[in-house]
Amino acid sequence: MKNKLLSLGLLALPVLGFSQYTQNFDALQVGDYIAVKDAQWTTWSGNTGGTEDAQVNSQKSNSPNHSLYFNSTSSNGGPQDVVLEFGAEHNTGTLTFEQALYIETGRGAYFNFQADQTIGQSWALNASFNEDSMMLIYDDQTAFYEGKFSPGTWFDFKLVANLNVNSWEVFIDNVSIGVFQMTDNRLASLNLYPINNYGNNNLSRYWVDDVYYNHVPYTLPTKNAGVYRIDVNPNPINGTDVTPSVTVRNLGTTAITSFDITVDYNGTQVSQSVTGVNIPSLGTHDVSLPSGFTISNADTSFLATVSNVNGPGGDDDPNDDDKTVYINVFNPEPGKVVVVEEGTGSWCGWCPRGTVAMEYLARDYKGFAAGIAVHNGDPMVHTAYDNGIGALISGYPSALVDRGSAMDPSGIFGPVTQSLLVPPTAVMTNGARYNPTTGAFEVSISAAFQDAANQNWKVACVLTEDDVTGTGSGWSQTNYYAGGAQGDLIDPNGVNWANLPSSVPASQMPYNHVARSIAPGFNGQPNSFPTSVASGDTHTVHFSFVMDPSWDTSKMHVIGILLKPNGEVDNGSTVTISEAIANGYVGAGPISIGENLIGPDVRVKLYPNPASHFAKLYVDGNFEEVKVSILDLGGKEVNNLSLGHVDHGELTLPLDNLSKGVYLVHLDLDGYKEVHRLVVK
Repeated sequence: MKNKLLSLGLLALPVLGFSQYTQNFDALQVGDYIAVKDAQWTTWSGNTGGTEDAQVNSQKSNSPNHSLYFNSTSSNGGPQDVVLEFGAEHNTGTLTFEQALYIETGRGAYFNFQADQTIGQSWALNASFNEDSMMLIYDDQTAFYEGKFSPGTWFDFKLVANLNVNSWEVFIDNVSIGVFQMTDNRLASLNLYPINNYGNNNLSRYWVDDVYYNHVPYTLPTKNAGVYRIDVNPNPINGTDVTPSVTVRNLGTTAITSFDITVDYNGTQVSQSVTGVNIPSLGTHDVSLPSGFTISNADTSFLATVSNVNGPGGDDDPNDDDKTVYINVFNPEPGKVVVVEEGTGSWCGWCPRGTVAMEYLARDYKGFAAGIAVHNGDPMVHTAYDNGIGALISGYPSALVDRGSAMDPSGIFGPVTQSLLVPPTAVMTNGARYNPTTGAFEVSISAAFQDAANQNWKVACVLTEDDVTGTGSGWSQTNYYAGGAQGDLIDPNGVNWANLPSSVPASQMPYNHVARSIAPGFNGQPNSFPTSVASGDTHTVHFSFVMDPSWDTSKMHVIGILLKPNGEVDNGSTVTISEAIANGYVGAGPISIGENLIGPDVRVKLYPNPASHFAKLYVDGNFEEVKVSILDLGGKEVNNLSLGHVDHGELTLPLDNLSKGVYLVHLDLDGYKEVHRLVVK
């Protein structure tokens, strides 16, 4: 560890514990490298005095006459990449950081706070400033607040973090933009790194002056519990039910064995007594409430209070016994459902991050968002869907919100909230009918248009299944969060992936939101609607599936996707299969069993069904090779044929060697695969 200095104007004085630091750069010379002249600073790589190091500049200053200058030369960021070390990894006490910033008009800025003393392990907090004068504060999983700043002039950025109870507050020119709690409640250093923010074309160009931090340590009393975190959706929907969880931290020297928690929302209180625990000093304990609250526009905060620590009465520090978190209650546009498609795979060690995000989506946006887990390279893969989403993402895990830009799944919640506030062009209703004997599942999606849609709008229909399990290595989930080196990853049920093994066994892995089928394909049904659709029109599109007998229809959802002409999603619809059947199938006449594409683009039909001596297979398309494999319900192949080249023809499948019963007919048409259910009588 380097020796640290306190730089006070023209002075550089050693400070015991390195709890305070100030630097206005005026005692340095223009062109000096800060990490060479001030040992409190270093660079990301540790190489000082080179292109990573930042130089003292006199072009602009907040206090005469010098500052640090940052100017990115590429969209990848840098070359400057300097780090101001705070002397230790702080997780208790109060740390205040402040600096003056000048961001050139039409340019951006970026810096972050590192949680670990080892640089690059964990980003505690990020601050991005874009060319449109917007600032975004976020950690690795959540966007907290947006605020305005003034470009082309100096302004003050201030962070105050009470690390005892995980309460962070950011100020711009001494005006608070919000109080929030962090995923990683630690502070070790500041990293100043100019990058191209928000995907805008203009690169970062900014100056930093009057840098200051101060850490006030906390002396632990004997018995003290503090409310450390209230876990609740920060953007809940008006009228929905939420059940927060509360984390209590032992901020004393004596182990905590019992306490009470009370949460108040809008005058309603829910309490929980906790006994039989043993929370060590600085340890934490998560508390699940026995019931929840109905969100209302009338209140925007939750208050949690801890009491009766280790018996009746108060503890030694009442200042941390309660905590308030604020929420942004909002009202979605009527009929709006956001579609979130996640690229994932059991082989992907980072994909538990996506799994957790999708579970929070299902919990906090039930009925307002449709989550679809599109698997890659594992037994749950749906090839056509995987190929479609794979062309839009660059790695795993990735997510698409309404088929916008690919993003990390942890970042979906801001875009989901924003999309829910955009009026849909049409509101969709899913209806269905199901024949369990033949496996025929027919879906009608009716779109009631609120605005005109006069181009090639399309609809796709997706079936998903929850609680999917299997056996074998392909069903085990690789987990890079095992051991905690990457920090905690906690799902809504309180399961911490850091406590799970590096390969979670198949016996412990139920997979949710699994994409089972998409019809007619990733890009939707051509000619779903007439060329010209007027506001007030309602049009219905039909789809047909053959249910695989291994699927559990009681755990499946029917999801409609309304696609704009540019391929983005305008609106979605989501119901369970039982709800779709209760809605009723809209349409006249039967649809042929095995017909997976409805309308002018029908690819195959299998008929009659049921059949006896033979079945007919009609192929609507030109294929170099058509292969047919017939399996019984136990998975045993009972017949196979290679039919060679087929050009829009009708083929005969002999059935005389088959006993009465239900069979699965697997078709392979130049790699395009379908499964049809066939009843032999």
